[in-house]
Amino acid sequence: MIQIQLVLQSGLWLLFVLCGGRPGPNRLKCVSRPSTHLRTKEKNRMSTSLRHTRRDFLRFSGGLSASILAVACVTPGADTGTDDTAGEPAVEKEQILVWDQFGEDSVGVNEIVVKFNEAHPEYHVTREAQTNMRDILKTSLDAGAGPDVMYYDTGPGFAGVLARAGLLLPLDDAYEQYAWNERILPIARERASFDGVTYGIGNELEIVGTFYNERIFDEQGLAAPDTHDDFLAVCEALKAQDIIPMAWGNQNKWPAGHTFSVFSGNIAGKDNLAAAISGELAWNEPDFVESIQIPFVDMVDAGYYNTDINAVTYDDSNLLFYSGQAAMRLTGSWMVDGYTNPDNITDPVGFFFYPSIREKVIAPPAGLGSGYFVGRDAQSPEGAFAYLNFLFSDETIGDWLEGMAMIPPVRLNADDYSISDLLRFTIIEIQQNAESMGFNIDVLTPDNYNTMMFDGFQEVIGKVKTAQEQADDLEAAMQEAIERGTVMDITP
Repeated sequence: MIQIQLVLQSGLWLLFVLCGGRPGPNRLKCVSRPSTHLRTKEKNRMSTSLRHTRRDFLRFSGGLSASILAVACVTPGADTGTDDTAGEPAVEKEQILVWDQFGEDSVGVNEIVVKFNEAHPEYHVTREAQTNMRDILKTSLDAGAGPDVMYYDTGPGFAGVLARAGLLLPLDDAYEQYAWNERILPIARERASFDGVTYGIGNELEIVGTFYNERIFDEQGLAAPDTHDDFLAVCEALKAQDIIPMAWGNQNKWPAGHTFSVFSGNIAGKDNLAAAISGELAWNEPDFVESIQIPFVDMVDAGYYNTDINAVTYDDSNLLFYSGQAAMRLTGSWMVDGYTNPDNITDPVGFFFYPSIREKVIAPPAGLGSGYFVGRDAQSPEGAFAYLNFLFSDETIGDWLEGMAMIPPVRLNADDYSISDLLRFTIIEIQQNAESMGFNIDVLTPDNYNTMMFDGFQEVIGKVKTAQEQADDLEAAMQEAIERGTVMDITP
């Protein structure tokens, strides 16, 4: 049977090429007839009359191989199941290719896909996990070989780039068609909109704060601190017992961006941070310099983190926390599942927002993990919209919460679900205090700014540049982004 399948596939590929096809990108995708819903297809996409990819081959071979196998498997005199009333051809499913970053073996997301395919027999979703999405997505979409639906970062330096390049379908009409505004939280739409047009649905509501090992705190007679000075005192007490106060790995660079978001929100405040992100307040103002100085210089010099911060990965810093070598971890609620998994850590884990600095009102970062978008060249926009609608329907909320410990962008009652106390706390905080929370800076700032932020913070930690120099460089990067027109205005 395997030999027959290989011969059949090879023959089909040769036949496809001889008929005018050309091998395309090395990926599998089956796409059916194009649709014109919510857009004029000929106006928005490049001509495909002479371009053939593996999606065309799979469509071509899918129907042909089915016909060949149907004939090959019928023995003489066998009942073909046809009669005078049964001659209608089988309806071809509309194929939808989804790229995300959850991992191929993500049980929760795979379950959602299965449910969708069962509930919508006219469509078939194929999901592919892409670990290098940022590197390949734009190029693939440009070439007409990208996914129909993608799960991607929502910021102007990510999805915003795709939107301005004309590679995404607007979803404003879909929001009306499916009444998404009635159940999708406003932030999920706002953060996926660019230049007044909505392109996606943001997902994974999250907050950033401090997780701590409750066993260690109890044994050392410590409590969650109320002020920055109290926090420093906790760090000193832990260090005196040869316990790493805070685990931090910044080899991946982006963790420093979240740390900067925490301190900028607490020192500069939510309104000033929004103004800076929008290009209306300079990043080298004293509050932002201090927001760099305290975590990247002062606390490093005081020994409140593990050594070799820039050489330690994010995952390895989590291992320091799991093992009890470190008592605290400044990170986001996306780690709730990991920190409540007894296979990772058996000690109970608590959470507090980083405390007030100089009696200022805290503005802990809150935002979205990523968002779902539909490609301009999606072969079935209706199917893509139906899939997005299903992702955040009553049928799937439990999959997100109970199966993956992720918070979907919908109005919900946390008590209706079997979830951890940490996740329930996160949901309640977001629902009750969203208006007072700050921002994850790198999700909202342009790509050139983020590059300066990530590279520059490593240099500050490594004593290559000062906090003031980094703040000056951040402001220069923002001015460059303003000239390019890639800055998002998030001010009220």
